[in-house]
Amino acid sequence: MPHRADSFLQALAGIRERLRDGVFRPGERIAATEVADLLGLSATPVREALSRISGEGLLEDRRGQGFFVSALTGLDIADLYRLSLAHLTLALDVQRLSAKGASPHGDPPPGVATDPVRDVERLFADWMMGAGGQSLWMSFRTVVIKLGPVRRVEPLLFEDLAAEASVLRGLSDLSAAPERRLALEVFHARRIELADQLAPLVNHRRADEEV
Repeated sequence: MPHRADSFLQALAGIRERLRDGVFRPGERIAATEVADLLGLSATPVREALSRISGEGLLEDRRGQGFFVSALTGLDIADLYRLSLAHLTLALDVQRLSAKGASPHGDPPPGVATDPVRDVERLFADWMMGAGGQSLWMSFRTVVIKLGPVRRVEPLLFEDLAAEASVLRGLSDLSAAPERRLALEVFHARRIELADQLAPLVNHRRADEEV
């Protein structure tokens, strides 16, 4: 049986991952006992993790009712993309750039199927970690988790995600910082423009739906 502290950390990671992946639907009540069964943990560390995650703004704690996943309006989604852009722009600040800023994620081998949404999430995470700064990273992680369910319905509106991901991967070298900044602005701007179309897609998505 995992140590209680280990169980708490496992619960945190498991819940955050499922929120990011849209496994828990907007408006859904998150029951500690069901999550505990899902993760193979006891209910106590899961309740503690739900409380922590609620404090991070990733869940709503409705007193007497439990924890719920928030629904997202078009304005919420647009603001989250704006926050994502702001974080990634900060990571490009000249004082933060270092040898760590280069991403290990190059183009995938020929014939290997990839998920461009997850590829770009990993790429952005590399860039943020390369910039250093725990506070910036933790703030960005919260935005990523909140945006996760939205990103997973993007293929319903955008047909060029794989090409877009390939372009972004090509901008990992620090010498491409100006081009990366422009590409990030374009990446986020077109999503902000369609935020009102993304909102109903993510809020009505079924938990078992594959995008």
